[in-house]
Amino acid sequence: MGSFGHRKQILLFLAAVIVPSLVLVLLTLRIVRQEQELTEKRVVQERQRRATEIGQHLLIRLEKIKLEEANKPGSPLAKLAESGYKNPEVAFLGLVNEGRLVLPWECDPALNESSRLLNRPDFSQKIRQAEKAEFEQKDPPLAAKIYLQVLMEAKDGVQREYARLLLARALAKSEKTDEALSHYRIILALPSQIADESGIPLYLYAAERLLGSATSLQDVANRISTAMEEGRWLSPIEAHMINSLLKTLAESSQEPSRLDKIKTCQNKILLTIQELENILALQRNFQRYMFMLGGEEQKHENDPVWTTNADGSWLLGITSPLAGTEALLVVVEVPSVLASLRRDKGFTQAYPEEFRLIAGESPEGASLGPNFQGPKIVFQLAGGGTLSDKLSFPLPFYLILVILVLTLTSFGAYLLWRDVRRDLNMAEMRSQFVSSVSHELKTPLTAIRMFAETLRLGRSKNPKTQEEYLDTIVNESERLSRLLNNVLDFSKIEQGKKAYRAEPTSLYDVIRASAQAVEYPLSQKGFALRLDTEEGLPDVRVDKDALEQAILNLLSNAVKYSRDSREIELGLKRKDDWALIQVSDHGVGIDPREQKRIFEKFYRVASAENERIPGTGLGLALVSHFVKAHGGVVEVKSAPGQGSTFSIYLPLERQA
Repeated sequence: MGSFGHRKQILLFLAAVIVPSLVLVLLTLRIVRQEQELTEKRVVQERQRRATEIGQHLLIRLEKIKLEEANKPGSPLAKLAESGYKNPEVAFLGLVNEGRLVLPWECDPALNESSRLLNRPDFSQKIRQAEKAEFEQKDPPLAAKIYLQVLMEAKDGVQREYARLLLARALAKSEKTDEALSHYRIILALPSQIADESGIPLYLYAAERLLGSATSLQDVANRISTAMEEGRWLSPIEAHMINSLLKTLAESSQEPSRLDKIKTCQNKILLTIQELENILALQRNFQRYMFMLGGEEQKHENDPVWTTNADGSWLLGITSPLAGTEALLVVVEVPSVLASLRRDKGFTQAYPEEFRLIAGESPEGASLGPNFQGPKIVFQLAGGGTLSDKLSFPLPFYLILVILVLTLTSFGAYLLWRDVRRDLNMAEMRSQFVSSVSHELKTPLTAIRMFAETLRLGRSKNPKTQEEYLDTIVNESERLSRLLNNVLDFSKIEQGKKAYRAEPTSLYDVIRASAQAVEYPLSQKGFALRLDTEEGLPDVRVDKDALEQAILNLLSNAVKYSRDSREIELGLKRKDDWALIQVSDHGVGIDPREQKRIFEKFYRVASAENERIPGTGLGLALVSHFVKAHGGVVEVKSAPGQGSTFSIYLPLERQA
């Protein structure tokens, strides 16, 4: 791993994984960007198409409303004075006169007639005479006498009731309260069309005076409620006067039923005042709207134009004036006209999404077409969001896709990296194995050659010494054979060709044979092998030679790792339905973290002490393979500095 060749392989591996991953990410980001651009274009086109189509439906509905209101029977002034229109979507109608917007309450024929009658010279002269007596001469009784005379001589109802109102005022100043209240009650019951020269209905003055009489509160409340339900336009002054009267009534009333009625009227009049303020604001800015609508006369009848007010609550359109008539401004409530469109099932099926109209510029808004100046449409989904959110491909999808690809790539890279590291480790272990095998082969061969040459040259004449030399040659030959057998067995295992010839075998005989095989080399190194066997165990079906080889491998490891200890135990006993073979030493021991890997091929515990101990890393791997092939289990119990005990469990044949 630390060599130059290994580092080169790692660098090549990283380049092979990281570079494609980066390229993949960049390509994905580019695709995402292109898809977003295309989606945005499609969204804009689709939004504009649908907006134009909805605009055509809306235009047809608006033009129908405008045509029906313009062609309604009656004079233009009469049409304006009405607060109830043929189409419920209409907020109000206004008269366009020389670039000025005339509001409905400004052209009520009845109020205009009242103003004309009150300003007639003969009537107005007598009224001024009475007012002079009342205010300049401070003579209310004289003023009351003159007002009564005017009342009796008046030929028109408006003049008569106006004189009655002034008479009641003079009587009140003359401390004739009952007579004054009587006249005020008569005036309170008058129609709203009977008004003064300013267009204020006379009943409002009477109502104000009657609020001081507890017996008249209910009558005043009923009259105001009736006036608000008459279906006519209230002027701003009239609306504010009614609001003031209702506040006084609410403060003076104790009866719950009357108080509820008053509060209902208060809520209604506040809405009316707000509407009137919006209409007045429209009148003040009418020149700007006229410019957007193309002037009083549009280019031609088939080119209508609609615009919106400042807050987008109204749509404004001007009728094409006929010969001898003036143009009308038709003001339509946006929520109402959109609701009327949605009541059409065909329209709802074609455009199921929610939408709203807005005024002014907005990045989300789309033009309704050339017939609409100012208003735009914004599509709103039922669950929130806009049409662009619906049509655009969701960005989180791409992010998840990139993360998924990178995750799979990283996982594949991890697997490949693990395999590369395993191969590198295996290559290093194979290299160590070759070195260890070479050393292991060289040692017995050197001893065999040395003692054989000594015997051939006749340097030792002592028969006992010659016998020892021959024993050494035999033992080293057996050691060499075991080493070669290990290598050959491992090769067969790697190729899947290793086969065991199982037959009933006496484990006691195998233990004795193994002990005899290592008796001489152990004695040469000063080791004492203690046997602890239990007799009477039944035969076990195993490969005798393979089992002996496994035991010899464990004994060889015990010799290598005993350090200063010179005692080794080899035991055989029965444990439940198992035959237990144990090899124990009192040497260096094994760290618990390493115990799971010592049965892997070529693996040796990495330590400075182990590097000085020869070994191939195959002995325990062969033991594990043998035991598993015979249905057994191999275990190790060890601790650093306390030695190790290897246990082989082989299943006993059950007796019938």
